[in-house]
Amino acid sequence: MTNHDEYAAEYDSLALKYESYFSEIIFGLVYQHIKTEDKLLDLGIGTGLSSKLFYKAGLKISGLDISEKMLNICREKKIASDLKIFDLNQGYLPYSSQQFNHIIAVGLFNFFKDLDIFFKEANRVLKDGGTFSFTVKDSKTDISIEKDEEYDMTIFGHSDAHIEHLIMKYHFNLDKRVRFLTLKSLKKRDYYQFNAYVLKKI
Repeated sequence: MTNHDEYAAEYDSLALKYESYFSEIIFGLVYQHIKTEDKLLDLGIGTGLSSKLFYKAGLKISGLDISEKMLNICREKKIASDLKIFDLNQGYLPYSSQQFNHIIAVGLFNFFKDLDIFFKEANRVLKDGGTFSFTVKDSKTDISIEKDEEYDMTIFGHSDAHIEHLIMKYHFNLDKRVRFLTLKSLKKRDYYQFNAYVLKKI
């Protein structure tokens, strides 16, 4: 059982309580680039919260997640045509090259210190001109580490400079970047700053 299994049933309601509008922000930023029948890969799809609006817009959804309980909830929503249990720490994605029009990673990268493999693999499985969109917790240093005491998780942050380095290294162009806040703690009512990015494969 993963840590995410433990709160799978309440994940969608927790997102509202924490004022976590990651999914709506990413969809709004990517909307101008999508077309009906486009193929989208959701890294860390979880309960499907981040893909729901893309599904409503007519995209074909594939998703990967390590939590079987989260994927079962996603299956019940019937928004994805292809779901796989997959540990993203493995790196190499289980898809052929240039298979997708869009990739999203929403509320995911704050659980990973090293993002290189995600950028490398996104470039590989995206079609030319495809979008790679994601959220990261803001950091003043290249990579920051802190403990989330409420959920006993390690949270990583990534600076603008670090993300910009990865954008250049793996041949993307920056299309949009937006800063936003989400609650850090329901008890203390303090906030994390996150950044949402939309990149285009060159």
